[in-house]
This record gives sequence, structure tokens and C-alpha cells, in this order.
Amino acid sequence: MSATLVSNLGWYPSSWRGHPARQMPHYADDGAVQAVEARLDASAPVVRIEDAARLRDLMADLAGGRGFLLQGGDCAESFDDPVAEQVAGIVSLFDAMTDRIGPNMAGPLVEIARIAGQFAKPRSVQDETHDGVTLPAYRGDIVNGIDFDAEARQPEPLRMIRAHMQSVGTAASLAAARGPGAPIFTSHEALLLPYEEPLTRRDSAGRWWATSGHMLWLGDRTRQLDSAHVEYLRGIENVVGVKCGPTLAPGELAELMDRLDPLGRPGKLVLIGRFGAKRIGDVLPPLLEATRGRPVVWTIDPMHGNTSMTGKRKVRRLPDILAEVDAFFAIARDQGVHPGGVHLEMSALDVTECIGGRGPASIDELEKNWLTACDPRLNRAQAIDLAAHVAALLA
Repeated sequence: MSATLVSNLGWYPSSWRGHPARQMPHYADDGAVQAVEARLDASAPVVRIEDAARLRDLMADLAGGRGFLLQGGDCAESFDDPVAEQVAGIVSLFDAMTDRIGPNMAGPLVEIARIAGQFAKPRSVQDETHDGVTLPAYRGDIVNGIDFDAEARQPEPLRMIRAHMQSVGTAASLAAARGPGAPIFTSHEALLLPYEEPLTRRDSAGRWWATSGHMLWLGDRTRQLDSAHVEYLRGIENVVGVKCGPTLAPGELAELMDRLDPLGRPGKLVLIGRFGAKRIGDVLPPLLEATRGRPVVWTIDPMHGNTSMTGKRKVRRLPDILAEVDAFFAIARDQGVHPGGVHLEMSALDVTECIGGRGPASIDELEKNWLTACDPRLNRAQAIDLAAHVAALLA
């Protein structure tokens, strides 16, 4: 990996290694990790730099107050996913949702899927205990296996190779399904930095781009100013999302924006609120004020802040999700801020993971078709109904 510095940033793809790296697995064999990184360094990109640059241009329009971002997909991809069916399903779902939203649009409707790289998951605890047995937590298929046994839960570097191969195929299938005229771009959380670094490539002007996806985002658990993840994301030219949770103070957000985008480039940053319907009214207004005058795009993730636990089962309710969307639009417009989009965890399948609407009516019905490897997703009908709800707000 080249260590050539980017002159105006003092940054290079491996500079994150000098910063605290939270939410990262511990690999038993450093040599095996380095061998995987070398293979990825010589491998094909998942996406083209030209397409990532095109997304930057589209997001600049949104930063100017025109258009809307529809972003969504699985909580976490799986190695068991049938790629062709997965891509066909997400394209069909985006088509149905844009059919609802598109007629009420002023400006571009930008579509970004959580796909072709969304294999790593942050965790609130390091370990899981079942029946007196404690093992490392499942961190996504790119790190370890979901089966609760010691071998599966051991972090395995070669999983990065499999994730890359599947992502390349998924991105190619997605591009072929839509063609260049109306693309669905790819995105994922930039969590596993030994995977991201070797897929960071330079363009003809010497600028660095992540070729693992068109858009990468910074999670609410890794947004500390001194973190390795902030250090990595500040140097790439891609659109960068920032998950903004209820513990983020306005001053912290201002410092984070200065760190990630000191030049204030339109379309570089997408701020993704994830507060919860009960907290958004208190938390969002001062954050909007802190971003006044900055060319950022504000969107809302109404999923993560509206998650509760019933026993060992995560529960999300559609009325709470819709209430946070409504509040986001109302608060943003009241402060003269463009409500720029929604970020959803959703499935093209008829899953029973979120309560309400055209989904399960109660907690007792969640087990009928609970398929997610991690967090609850809207099913196809719920997602389409949410799109119709957003269309009414845009009108």
C-alpha cells in the first residue's frame, strides 16, 4: 500500500493505524491478516471511481436543497444470500418505492442500497452468553460466523476475501439490473478497516477513493474524533455518511464536520439522524443549528432509535418509525433545512420483523418469518407504505 501523503490533508490509507480502533475484531494471526490485505490490494475494485464521483455530484445537488435520498437494505448481508435473487429483490423494492416518491420530487431522487459490502456489524457487547457458555459476539459474516460455537465465532481473516468476491458480484449484478441511466448506488458502514484500506485507490488526479462502495458511513459507536474510523473516512473523496445519535452534542458534531470535511465541499457529508420518536424533538433542533451554513445533507434513520428489547428479541414498531419521519420533516422545515432523505433497514421479502401496518400485529407473530441475522427490517409492503407516506410529506 502506497504511503504517499495527500498534500492538503496529511493523510494516507493506512494512517488510521495510529489511532484508537474501536469495534474491531482481534485476529489471532497477524500474518494471516497481512496476507489477506495483500490479496485485497491486488484485487479488483468493487465499484468504479467514476461512479463514486457521480454520486458526489448528485449529493451536491441535495446539499443545495433539491432532491431526495432513498437509502435502504438489509441490516447485514450474509454469505448465504443468493446474489441474483437478492439483487432482483432490492431492485424491485426500490422500483416500487420510487414509483411512490418520484412524482412528488423536485430535483434528483438518489437511490443507495445497503448492499455489496454491508457485512460487518458493530456490537454493544464484546461477548454473548447462552446456557452458561460465553463466546465472542457475532460481528457479521466478514468477521465470524453466526452459529454459536467456538470455531464459528473465532474471527477469520479469510472471510474478507469471501466478502470481497461476493460484493464484486453483487455490485456488478446491481449495475446490470438498472443500467447507467438510473443507478442504485452501493453503501455500507466502514467498520472493518483492514478490509477498507487495501481497496482504497487513487484517481488520475492523485485523490484517494474507497472502491469498496460508492458511499461509506461512520457509525454512532465509532464517531469519536480520535478514532481510526474518523481518520480513515476524512481522507477519501467518496460521499461519507455520519450516523448522529441522541448522545451527539452540537459542539461535537461541529468538530466532527471540521475533521471529516475541513474544506466544506457540497455533497461530501450526509448526516443521518437516528434519535427515536420520543427524543428527536429535543435532540435534532440544536444539531440542525450547529450545521447552519454548511453544505451537508440531512437524512433520517427512523429504525435504530426506535428499537426496544422484549426478552432477547429486538422489537421495532411501524408507528414509531413513521412518527420519527414526520418529526424529522416538521423540525427540518421549521428551521429552514431541507429534509434530504430516509435511511431504512428493509427487506424485499415478506418478513415478520417489525410490528404494525402490513406486518405482524403483535410480538407473538414475529416468529412467523423472522429471517434477519441482526436487526428487524421492514418487509416489502411496510417499506412501500412508508414510501407513500414520505411522498405525501414531500407533496
